Amino acid sequence: MTNGQSPFSIPVTPSVSAPQRQRIQALIQQALTFQTRGQLHEAEQILLQVLAVDASEPDALQLMGLIAKRNGKLDLAEQLLRRSLVVNSRQPHVNYNLGNLLKDTGRPAEALPFYEKAILYKADYAEAYSNRAECLTTLAGVDAANARSLLETALPLYRRALQLQPDFVGARVGLAEAYLQLDEPQQAEEVLRAGLTRLPNDFYLNNSLGTALRRQQRFEEAAPHLKRAAERAPDRWQIWLNLGNTFLALGQMDDAIVCFKKVVVLDPANYAAQSALNQALWETGQHTQLLNSYEWAKERKPNDPELLKMAAEAYILFGRHEEAEANIAAVAALEPDAPALPRLRTTLLLAQQRVEEALEAARQGLVAAPDDQLLLHRVAESALRLNRPAEALEAAHRLDAVARDSQFAAAFQATAHRLLSQPDPRGLYDYDRFIQSIDLAPPAGYADLAAFHADLMTALDAQHVATHEPIEQTLRNGTQTRENLFTRVGVAPAIQALRDSILAATHRYIAALPDDPDHPFLRRKGQSLVWAGSWSARLRDQGYHTNHIHPEGWISGCYYVDMPDVVKDAEGKQGWITFGAFAQGTGATLPWERAIQPRPGLLVLFPSYMWHGTIPFHSEQTRTTVAFDIGGRT
Repeated sequence: MTNGQSPFSIPVTPSVSAPQRQRIQALIQQALTFQTRGQLHEAEQILLQVLAVDASEPDALQLMGLIAKRNGKLDLAEQLLRRSLVVNSRQPHVNYNLGNLLKDTGRPAEALPFYEKAILYKADYAEAYSNRAECLTTLAGVDAANARSLLETALPLYRRALQLQPDFVGARVGLAEAYLQLDEPQQAEEVLRAGLTRLPNDFYLNNSLGTALRRQQRFEEAAPHLKRAAERAPDRWQIWLNLGNTFLALGQMDDAIVCFKKVVVLDPANYAAQSALNQALWETGQHTQLLNSYEWAKERKPNDPELLKMAAEAYILFGRHEEAEANIAAVAALEPDAPALPRLRTTLLLAQQRVEEALEAARQGLVAAPDDQLLLHRVAESALRLNRPAEALEAAHRLDAVARDSQFAAAFQATAHRLLSQPDPRGLYDYDRFIQSIDLAPPAGYADLAAFHADLMTALDAQHVATHEPIEQTLRNGTQTRENLFTRVGVAPAIQALRDSILAATHRYIAALPDDPDHPFLRRKGQSLVWAGSWSARLRDQGYHTNHIHPEGWISGCYYVDMPDVVKDAEGKQGWITFGAFAQGTGATLPWERAIQPRPGLLVLFPSYMWHGTIPFHSEQTRTTVAFDIGGRT
């Protein structure tokens, strides 16, 4: 029997006598008992007897629908539940169950009216209130224009469910999530803590509160709740992932690695855990274990294309190209038309410096997916490296059209114009206008810059816990802090003071910029500012940053805290920040056009799309900076 086919033919039912009605009710109770025990086949056979006598018996139709759902026959389940409601639309439980089926099959908007009817016919139906609110919350996640209205409609429904059932954990967790989506974390925390006073060891409440605290970067407070959740539900990979990421933020790298390994055991193809595990192994110097988790996972899921894709991506990242190629070939054998294949092939070919082949692979991928942002990026990048700026410019314009405010699109356009030896018509790399160097005064409460930097260095030292640089970043020979330095709750006062000083200087920088609604940088004036990222980088001897841009930012910047003496050498320019250089492997290169000498207390602001890097330095002293990206939102 295929999904959606009826397992029985429904005859025209004559009027049912009183004895037959009594017999039907007895059979339904017997079927319900079998269903409760999980004996679905036995229950189904009894219900077929009922429907042979009365093909429109609503309870039998509903129970048959629930059995079909349990058996994965979702189309049939929907037909049966709807048929039951045709016979009697005033059944709250049937409306509720049909709402659940629609919600669970990704149709929350269709589910809403059935939950409304369930509530109409059963005013104290707590589960229907909660699930209706859940559908509204889901819709808010995909309808940005109406998100606030949908969430504000969901809130009283969740509250009503909790009024009816104060220990209704699902409703409490849903209410907290709605508050978080409304950017009201304090309300979410209050709701969850109220639940924990009643159910202190509940897994869901502890996990949700820990997650809510993590979102606010209150990692020290989050950890105990996540640990308690892990103790209560050690077989749930989600909690180990949350806990692992919390340990990472706290600098407890070995504990984080243990958690990520637990996730991989429970869910071998978990992208987030696999990626975080291997990057943590890299940063802690445990290089003999690198990528072993992917091989272990593939032994357990040998034909999982998603696992093979993520393994290929990781092998490219860590420079193991032959193994990456083997994983890509395995994906192609399983899914020859997988959209990820052109992206993986192009990325691998570029990593292997096979730029001509990479360009061709990206172009072939665009035939099937003409608006694929990564492939457009790869075409522009490859064409620049092959010194074909006209092709790069065309791809960059296409990228700009499909990804408004793409920092890479602007960077590629500016670079292409330079390779063409023609002025950039929009002046994207107008260094005099867009780069600003500012000496920040010591914050209030500090006698001088040295006293401020002493406190700041102490605070940053506590967060530089790795021994190696992040593999996916541009830093070489050094370390970088994790999480968003400036948005973390409870961060050291010196970091808070620096954040406030930088934000004030950035507002002055923006105010001085001209208005130009057609310029990729200037058109974003007037947006509210958000910290898209903030971190500290520490370079050691022969350390530097490769030439790069910041794709998540609008305005980027760097504040210099502690510099080696060699940066004072104006001729060698060791440790200086440079702008404009383009050099990506072999092929076309462009030298830097502007260099700035760093000194403690100096803040440099610039558009996030400007290529910038650091000249390597040779010194036993380290070079410590705080860098950041500021984004804008309307």
